[in-house]
Amino acid sequence: MRRRILRAVVVAVVCAVVLFSVPLAVASLRLYRQDEVRELQQLADRVAVTVPADVHHPRDPMELPRVESDTWIGLYDEGARLVAGAGPARGDSPVHDALAGRAAPSQLGDRLVAAVPVGSGERVRAVVRVSSPAGGPLRRAALTWAGMLALAAVAVGVGAVLGMRSSRRLARPLEALAAAAGRLETGDLTARAAPSDLPEADDVASALNRAAARIETLLRRERAFSADASHQLRTALTRVRLDLESAQASGDPHAALRAALESLTGTETTLDDLLDLARDMPEQAPLDVVALLDGAARRWHGELAAVGRPLRITVEEGLPGAVGSARAGRQILDVLLANALAHGSGTVTVAARDAAGVLAVDVADEGPVLPEGQDVFARRSGDADGGGHGIGLALARSLAEAEGGRLMVSRRTPHPRFTWLVAGGGKEAAP
Repeated sequence: MRRRILRAVVVAVVCAVVLFSVPLAVASLRLYRQDEVRELQQLADRVAVTVPADVHHPRDPMELPRVESDTWIGLYDEGARLVAGAGPARGDSPVHDALAGRAAPSQLGDRLVAAVPVGSGERVRAVVRVSSPAGGPLRRAALTWAGMLALAAVAVGVGAVLGMRSSRRLARPLEALAAAAGRLETGDLTARAAPSDLPEADDVASALNRAAARIETLLRRERAFSADASHQLRTALTRVRLDLESAQASGDPHAALRAALESLTGTETTLDDLLDLARDMPEQAPLDVVALLDGAARRWHGELAAVGRPLRITVEEGLPGAVGSARAGRQILDVLLANALAHGSGTVTVAARDAAGVLAVDVADEGPVLPEGQDVFARRSGDADGGGHGIGLALARSLAEAEGGRLMVSRRTPHPRFTWLVAGGGKEAAP
């Protein structure tokens, strides 16, 4: 990854240098050529003002200025014949153009030529012709190009160094993201991407971490489903067994079938509820606590009465509104009532009340004191056999928290009481 980023940076720098240097190189060559032509014209103008009136019989000998050996200065008469200086014996096209009043620099072969007419009006009595090698501007441009090439090499080197630093800075968080994603792919759901100083990478890392946490939560709930379903279904099947045994003792087979069907319907409802809750399908709708408590009373009144334990349901008036899943509510109440049946004694009381603006549902019995420091919500594998509170209460607490509420032990002595605080809905429930 770092090599690809570095390669991209170097290619970008080289392209920028080329796009900048090629036009500059062409412009410098043209500029040097224009400078050379201008110098030739200026030299020809200086010579032209010193040309005598009679170029063939001057009063004083004419002296041409000293110039470099490869620069030629020639004086031509009106017949385009070389009178003084250096140049072709017969005037070429620039000389004839100057005699005709058209003075323009040009390149003939390997030399630059500038011809200036001498005279005024329509009478041109002489022409000054100056020429120099055409390769002069090219040599000057070549020196400039060499300097530009050196600067380009420095620019590419600096770009490579900066690209290397940038590639490290960019690649490090991306490599960390790839490593975290690889760990997630291998099943390590605790893998998290650390934050970096690159905002875009941090956004991706945050999304990846949220997805990993979400997947971890879902998988934990899926893995816990088998234990939770086993516990809840065991309770439901025990209820079916008790119904069948009671009906068998009464000698009424039709009553036994009806009781068994009702219990199996309840078992099917329990299984559907657990499947939906394990799939994380929250039902954030207004929660009818009265209907919820009535359903719990119908399901548990018979079992508690069979062992001589009354069930009392109380509902205060003007309860706060609550939202949540009725499925989760049924499971929470079933766990608390099953726990009271298995581990408590005496009357079981279920009360819905207003707890400082929050709907609270209390489940209490007259059982033994809960020892201080004992975490009754801790999941313990042996509790399905009735050795403690364990799986059922752990399930109930996780369901309450998933619905935005809370399940806690609100009283340990003289008799235990569990309180379910339901998430509020911002409006009053029906009394």
